[in-house]
Amino acid sequence: MATIFTPSEAAAFVQLPAKRVYKELEYRVIISASHPPRLPFSALIYLRALKEVNFTFSVDERIKLYRRLVEALEQSLPTLEIAKFFRLQLDSIQSELSDLIMRFNAWKQHLVASPDIMGGETVFPGTRLTVRHVGAMLERGELPEIIREDYPYLSSEDIEFASLYVRAYPSVGRPKKS
Repeated sequence: MATIFTPSEAAAFVQLPAKRVYKELEYRVIISASHPPRLPFSALIYLRALKEVNFTFSVDERIKLYRRLVEALEQSLPTLEIAKFFRLQLDSIQSELSDLIMRFNAWKQHLVASPDIMGGETVFPGTRLTVRHVGAMLERGELPEIIREDYPYLSSEDIEFASLYVRAYPSVGRPKKS
């Protein structure tokens, strides 16, 4: 997958706080060749592995790990041995992330963004319900079942990806006046 991602998209896909992704860029564990920063798919695999391992590595160790991971991906290795008896299943991480990203992008293609509807906010097709509203409800802890009761026309995929959308594409600028 040759796609590049913003730090916010990467954080959303790997389920890490965006601050953690920016720290990896700040410490130059992951090096972005462009400004604003963009991350390759290998960085998402690294971040997902880091989240799942849940150990605290030093910056130097994280740099070594990322470099070894990139080399392993270039050689199409299915696993990467980090230490004795400790292997990362790169092919599993890669297929899980690829599947999630493909499903999310396919879902995103069906959304509507028109200046005539809700001031250009992205809405679910055939409605005036913004994706950001549903995502914010989920982020606040609202149960998906309650949202489905209120909006029965939403699919389970709509609800699943709404919170991912809000994390991947945070609002910029000042909040709108009520």
